[in-house]
Amino acid sequence: MKSHQQQWLQDIFEGLPSVAFLLVWRQSGDLELAGWCGALFALISFLLFYMVKSKMNPVLLGVNLHLLIVTPLIVGTFQLGFTDLGTLLAAYAHSAVLLSVFVAGLCLTVFTKHGFIGSAGLPALQNRLYSLLMLAAAASGMMWAMSTPESSLVPVIVTLTALIGGRRFLLARQKDNSGASAIALPAVLADGELSGTGIEV
Repeated sequence: MKSHQQQWLQDIFEGLPSVAFLLVWRQSGDLELAGWCGALFALISFLLFYMVKSKMNPVLLGVNLHLLIVTPLIVGTFQLGFTDLGTLLAAYAHSAVLLSVFVAGLCLTVFTKHGFIGSAGLPALQNRLYSLLMLAAAASGMMWAMSTPESSLVPVIVTLTALIGGRRFLLARQKDNSGASAIALPAVLADGELSGTGIEV
């Protein structure tokens, strides 16, 4: 079981690539430099999670994969002389964050036990249902962002906030339900035992 300190450190390193990207972009105005910084911190984040054998938040997994890949891909495309393709990729670079999140979520849902929701404490059916709900939200946000590439930051931020917040709500709801069941079961058993002795309760 993770300590609160371990969870706090994990949360920091999960979000560090995005923070680094936004800070460098804001301070320098150089999108390519910000992209390379994001890619570097994403690589560091993945290496750290691999070293400590921990699993990344499934939503931020997609975000960090995007940061790791997108700038080298776009720069490499231009360097190889595919200018039109590079221009197209650059135009949809922000929107494609949600594409990366959706693809990562789809792979998790199809190929892993815990799915896009990423929780070991859920029944299989509920796990699949919650994962599909998150995929639907990611797909809706992706289509919204792709339809407005010139102002895609708003749908990206809204969708990521909804996915991260919605996932936490669903997991908290499950924990509350499990806790209520754990409290109710001993009470029912005790009531049955008392009834069997003829003592009124």
